[in-house]
Amino acid sequence: MKISTDERFKSCIEHLALKFHGKIIIVNERYVLTLKPTVDRYKLFDSIINQIVTTMKAHYLRNKIRIKNDTLIKVLINYDKKSDTVIAGSLFQLSTQILLDSIYDFALSRLKCRWDEVIQLVNENHRQLTQTVLFNELLRFLILNMDYRIPEVHIMVINKHMTICDQKLQPLPQLDEDIINALIEIAPRQIFIHTDTNLARDVIERIETLFPNCVCIEYNAVL
Repeated sequence: MKISTDERFKSCIEHLALKFHGKIIIVNERYVLTLKPTVDRYKLFDSIINQIVTTMKAHYLRNKIRIKNDTLIKVLINYDKKSDTVIAGSLFQLSTQILLDSIYDFALSRLKCRWDEVIQLVNENHRQLTQTVLFNELLRFLILNMDYRIPEVHIMVINKHMTICDQKLQPLPQLDEDIINALIEIAPRQIFIHTDTNLARDVIERIETLFPNCVCIEYNAVL
C-alpha cells in the first residue's frame, strides 16, 4: 500500500509513517509512504480520518480566516469534531494507492461547506474581533461547545512552570508550549490547577476565563 502527498500535507505522511512503521521516499516532489500489506486497515483508516479533521482542517482554516491566531485555529479544529469525523469517514475508502492531497482537493466538499459557515462568521466580524474582550468571548463560546476528549487534567505549577498531567498525575504529551493551546488540544472536561505560587495568576485567570465552570484551583499545594 502506498500513500502520497505534495508538500502541503507532508506532516500527515510523517505521522502515518511513524505510527505504522513505514518508509518515506521523495518521487517527483511528492512524499510517498510505503506500508506493509499486513498493516491494520481499520487503524490506518481512523488515522487518515484524524489527519483530515485536524491537519487538513487547520490548513483550510489558515488559508481562509482573516484572523491569524493559532489559538482560534486549535479551538475550531475541536469544535464539532465528532460530526466532522463522521462525515470524513463517508468521503473516501482505502485503496492500494491513496493520494492525500487529492482527497483534500476533491473529496472534502461537504466538510469544507461546514467549515465555511464558521469561517464566514469570523470573517464578517473581523473588525469587532480585533478587540480582546470580544475575541475572548468567541474563544470562550467555542471552547464551551467543543468536543471533550478526556474527563480531567491536573496542571502542576512550580516556579511558574506548568506541566499538564492526567488523572494519575503523569505528564501528558504537550505538543504546544502555549498552555492554552495545549489544553485545547487535550480538550479536558475539568481542569485542576495545583500551584505553589501566585506568580502565574495572569495565566491562571486566562484559563479560568476561557474554560468557564470547569477550573478548580488549589494554591500552595503541589502534589
